Amino acid sequence: MTARFLNNILALESRWSEHEDRSVIFTMLALYKELAPHFLKMTQLLTDTDKEVVRLDKIFKKHGVQKVLDVACGAGRHSVRLAKLGYQMTGLDYSKWQIREARKYAKKEKVAPRFLIRNANRFSFAEKFDAAICMWTTIGEEPMVYEKVIRNVRASLRKGGIFIIDNNAWEHIPESGEEHIKGKTEVDGVVIEQYIHDRFTDHFRVREGRAVVNGKTHKNILCITHIKRPHEWAQELKKAGFRKTFIVPDYEIRVGKHRKKNVLIVGIK
Repeated sequence: MTARFLNNILALESRWSEHEDRSVIFTMLALYKELAPHFLKMTQLLTDTDKEVVRLDKIFKKHGVQKVLDVACGAGRHSVRLAKLGYQMTGLDYSKWQIREARKYAKKEKVAPRFLIRNANRFSFAEKFDAAICMWTTIGEEPMVYEKVIRNVRASLRKGGIFIIDNNAWEHIPESGEEHIKGKTEVDGVVIEQYIHDRFTDHFRVREGRAVVNGKTHKNILCITHIKRPHEWAQELKKAGFRKTFIVPDYEIRVGKHRKKNVLIVGIK
């Protein structure tokens, strides 16, 4: 990352909401297009999907959930697993390449979630869902405009429906303001190495990364994520009209040497 780019990010912090199209300075092309066929394998380096699904299933059972909307579903890692548990899943993502991989994954696992190419900032459904999820801190990731996403989700839920946000607890931001993460995995004969460089401002995590897949390097990974603590997400849900919110206690995700604490923030319509 150039010093000029980082300075631009810092300058934007105090007036971020003024920008209608905030996507112009971000590029996730490598992650969501070039690396789409390997995305499910790459997530194994950074998270534990099975553990996440167990948490979701428990909450769904308490709230009588059957129909679920998976916002920014990516390659379908949650939608497919939840469909295997009997939930009626609809996944949406703006990346046609990720949706293509999600459909392949569902076919392989012999389930039939509905996968749609949709922009999370601009979607609506005539039908109503019992629940919606947005996992892996994605709701705070540009170019998603979280205020719009939350409003769209609320409009898509039945009365009493729930919206679950999975978010980094942001408990351990390095004092240096920087962090390096690297990992390597081999799945089905595909060797994937990831190298991540995180920089933190007061309000953002600026992530640069590169992935090496079977010796081929993909460098164009850049991700900007809003740093919001659980109580701040709860406030955003209330601001959008959710009548009640609660926070599910921290759960630690451990994958190899990589550890992080995540929190589920739940809004009830």
